[in-house]
Amino acid sequence: MSKIFEFKNEIDLESQIIWQYANADKMNSLLLQKQDWYKNTHEGFWQNWANDVLNISTANDFGLSIWGNLLQVARTYNVNGEMITLDTEQYRFLLRGRLLYLRMNSSVPSINEYLKLIFQEDGKAHIRDNLDMSVNYILEFVPTEEQLVVLLNTGLLPRPAGVNYKIYVIPPSEVFGFNNSGLCGFNQATFWDELDWKNK
Repeated sequence: MSKIFEFKNEIDLESQIIWQYANADKMNSLLLQKQDWYKNTHEGFWQNWANDVLNISTANDFGLSIWGNLLQVARTYNVNGEMITLDTEQYRFLLRGRLLYLRMNSSVPSINEYLKLIFQEDGKAHIRDNLDMSVNYILEFVPTEEQLVVLLNTGLLPRPAGVNYKIYVIPPSEVFGFNNSGLCGFNQATFWDELDWKNK
């Protein structure tokens, strides 16, 4: 996931000394001590805050709970009558998806971009509109059990209102079909005709 902003927490006290006091040894010594204190406490605190809270990819459970409150995303779900609490990585996956969801619409290109971002570390994924008020999500990799819990129970996959959906998992090594035909097999894809091509 790309950086949303560049976080800077450095404080440079030495750069604030005006030229009249450049040779004031005692004052410069005090400022250097203060600079060391800022480096060890202030900068360290904000760097840890950025890693543990602000960045979803590295946030700890405390940081993820803050993101969950901001995005109004629950951590516990009813799955077949059993209450399941998402673990840290499941919750992180769900929150990243929900955050990306806020900046997209429900068009096919937008959903494809969304799928590319949330599954960028796993493999290719795309949506296919069946033109009958249903869509298919096609994952060209095998999702983990943790990912399946999130995908099937939290509404992470976006779709227009009233549209049904199915998830298909197609591992790349198990796919057969003619190239550039949408993976169509025999008696399904159109054969290339040299005469048709020359007449165009």
